[in-house]
Amino acid sequence: MAIVTIPKSGEYGVIKDQPAQELPINAWSDSANIRFREGGAERFKGEKQLFDTPTVTPYWLQQYNQGGKRWWIHAGTGKLFADDGVGARSEITPTSAPTGAIDDRWTGGVMNGVLVANNGVNVPLYWGGTGVMASLPAWPATTRVASLRPYKNVLVGIDVTKNVGTSNDRFPHMVKWSNAAVPGALPDSYDHTDVTRLAGEIDLAEEPSLMVDQLPLGDANIIYKEAAMFSMVPSGGADVFRFQRLPGAVGALARGCVANTPIGHVVLTAGDVILHSGQGPKSIITSVLRRWIFNQIDSTNRKRSFVTVNPAANEVWVCFPELGKAACTMAAVWNWVDNVWAIRPLNNVTYGALGQIDYNIISTWTANGDVWADGASAWNQDELSPAQTRLLTVGTSPTINAVDVSATFNGSNFTSRLERTGMSFDKPDAVKLIRAVYPRIDAAKGTRVQIQAGGAMDVEGSVTWGAPVTYTVGSTFKADLFATGRFMALRFSSLDNQPWRIRSYDIDLQMMGGY
Repeated sequence: MAIVTIPKSGEYGVIKDQPAQELPINAWSDSANIRFREGGAERFKGEKQLFDTPTVTPYWLQQYNQGGKRWWIHAGTGKLFADDGVGARSEITPTSAPTGAIDDRWTGGVMNGVLVANNGVNVPLYWGGTGVMASLPAWPATTRVASLRPYKNVLVGIDVTKNVGTSNDRFPHMVKWSNAAVPGALPDSYDHTDVTRLAGEIDLAEEPSLMVDQLPLGDANIIYKEAAMFSMVPSGGADVFRFQRLPGAVGALARGCVANTPIGHVVLTAGDVILHSGQGPKSIITSVLRRWIFNQIDSTNRKRSFVTVNPAANEVWVCFPELGKAACTMAAVWNWVDNVWAIRPLNNVTYGALGQIDYNIISTWTANGDVWADGASAWNQDELSPAQTRLLTVGTSPTINAVDVSATFNGSNFTSRLERTGMSFDKPDAVKLIRAVYPRIDAAKGTRVQIQAGGAMDVEGSVTWGAPVTYTVGSTFKADLFATGRFMALRFSSLDNQPWRIRSYDIDLQMMGGY
């Protein structure tokens, strides 16, 4: 008998772009609903529905604090609603309802305590916490912008169309900004010809691709085209703002495909996932999941992808629709502290946003909703503490869900799986026998994990899996298995709605010879 120790089971995460037989011994070739951090591999938590079921399919979500309430705003294609965090919902659709379609992606944010929303088809809207939304004051009635977001004390729009309804003159390289707003108010002018105001516009046409989106990064507003990036910073002079092209011939795939992290912007481009902090892009997914992601993304609906952040776990979620899907069904999850990737299936998600949850939403065990035996939280634990920023998602179900707060997906069980194939143990020509696995699993006593071993006789051959064995934490010493081949495989999967974490494991491995 030879015992082979596999240490730090989460050190490399999952790597799908390299042949399994070439991976480090403690990397994984596939996974689902497993995250990797601090050297271990652990089961993702589930999701919990918040608020009443929406009456429209939400395609945008924004947290907004006003009037002593933590409002959550969600928008369909033609209606907008506000949930106040204590069970009351108000429709805030303006008198002239929006007329955009699914792919007219909403942008906006909060400026000077006022919510701003824009779908690129209608005049941008605002809301102050009472009544219904209304058109932005002073906005030119026949002007539209593809993306509108607050930056410092101005509103910035990109990809501008003027004379809507008549000549529809589009300026796809134009940046347009408002006059500076006074505290607590919205801008009072967007007239770039008024020399008494700071409003202005400029074309960034030195690079021919179309403008996509924008997001502040530190003191700069970063403007993303399809294949270029520009910084926008105050000039301190008559020009108001200074624009500079940033290094790299990359941009954003679609609106919503940029997320801010403590170490810079993470951007889903047309062929990569990059990190940049204003000094040039760096691929963070090459040789890990890059080829896999772009082979999976549906070409027709690729621009429904989005990137968001799960700050509680130091994660960026790159969400995309798989082939043949109309909404996001998969997320590639990057941990920016440990620099590892994971894979999480999604249930037709359309958007994700960050914010705080009102304590009144879920503050009792009854409201928690999990089956007693499946509950993963401690007694009296507040999984949705208002002291912590949370990731919420919306989808076609339609629901508004809090992420990482439950043992199930809204009451439905889900499976977590880890898989590694192609293990040659530095002797690819030798036939091997796996007889047992000794896992080191952190979990509550009685938690069950199913373990399988398999083998293939050559690199291209399919794995023949042995019978699964149940390993019970606290009462099982090892999993007795049987599998032979030159390239060995292991699979761990959950049987209970309980958290578990694999730190490392030992394999009882026997070398059998050449045949």
